[in-house]
Amino acid sequence: MVYKESNEKVDPLKKLKDLGEKWIVDYINSTLKKLQGTLLTTGDDAVDLAPASRLLVSVDMMVQRTDIPEGMNWRDVGYRAVTSTTSDIASKGGKPIAYLTSLALPPDMSIEDFKELWSGILEAAELYGGVVVGGDTNTGDQVIIDVVCIAEASKKIIPRSGARPGDIVAVTGLFGVEAAGLHALINKVEKPISRKVIEEMARPIARINEGLILTEFASASIDSSDGLAESLLLLSEASKIGFRIINPPVDPLALEYSKQVGIDLFNLVFYGGEEYELVVTIPREHWNLACVEIEKAGGKLIEIGYVIDEPGVIEVLWDNQYRRLSRRGYLHFVDYPYPW
Repeated sequence: MVYKESNEKVDPLKKLKDLGEKWIVDYINSTLKKLQGTLLTTGDDAVDLAPASRLLVSVDMMVQRTDIPEGMNWRDVGYRAVTSTTSDIASKGGKPIAYLTSLALPPDMSIEDFKELWSGILEAAELYGGVVVGGDTNTGDQVIIDVVCIAEASKKIIPRSGARPGDIVAVTGLFGVEAAGLHALINKVEKPISRKVIEEMARPIARINEGLILTEFASASIDSSDGLAESLLLLSEASKIGFRIINPPVDPLALEYSKQVGIDLFNLVFYGGEEYELVVTIPREHWNLACVEIEKAGGKLIEIGYVIDEPGVIEVLWDNQYRRLSRRGYLHFVDYPYPW
C-alpha cells in the first residue's frame, strides 16, 4: 500500500494556527486508506472492523517534553511513535491491522514539521503492514502523539507469565547503541561516532515477524523499550522466577561509544532503554528449531542466559563476576535521572 499526500499546495513555512484544525483533519484524511471489508468511509465518526480472529490492542503515548530529545527530526519522531506501540504487539505475537493516532500540536508548529511528523507515522504503519484509519487532533503547548495499534492475534498469544526454570532466555538483537544515541543527542556529543549511534536510535524496528514465529516456541515474551534490566525484572515478577545472564548482548558500537565518551557500558546495555527488541524465554527442547525458523525469516535469536528458580533474582556475569540487577533508569512521575 502507498499513502498519497494531498495535492494542495501550502507554504511549508506557515504555522498550523494559520490554517486551523479543519485543514489538519482534511490533510490527514487525504492520506488515509479504507480497510478491506469495512462499511464506513475514512473521516467518519468511528472506524468499523471486520476481524477474522481474536484481536490484540496496544496503546503508547509519546510526549515531547519527556520522550523527544531536542535535535531529533520530526519524521523519525513519527516513525518511533508507531514503532513503540507496534513493539508491544510484536511481543505478544500479533500482526498489525489498523492504527488510530491522536495528536496534540502546538499552534506555532510549522506546516513543514507537521507534514514530516505525519509522514513518519504513515511510513512506519506501512512498514508493519497496518493502515492508519483515524484518530483525533487537538492543540497543546507541546507535541503529544498517542498511537493505538489494533492487531490480529495468532492462535497462541505469548504472555509475560509463562517462563519456567531451565528455559533459555534470549533476545532478538544487541543492546546499548540506542541508549548511546540518546546520550549523544541529549548531551550534544560532537564525535564522528555520534552520528552513527543517533541514526541507530532514530530508526528501531519492531520485531513483528520474529514475534509471529515465536508464538510456536516461546513460553514468555516482552518488548525491551524500557531497558533490558526492566524487561527482565517484569518477566521475573510475572513468572515468579529469576534469571542468570551469562552472555550480555553488547552492541559493538555501544562498546566503542562508551570507550570514546567515557560512560559506563553496563548502564548503556541494561538501563539505557530505547531498544525495541524482544526478550523471550524458550524451553530448551524448542530452542534449536526456534533459531532455525527465526533465521529463515531474516532475524536472529541470541541466547543470553537461562531461567532460575529464584524469584526476583537477576544475576549478570560481567567482567568475570556476577552483578545483581536492580530497578533503575528513567521512570515517569518519578525524578529518576538517566542512567549515565
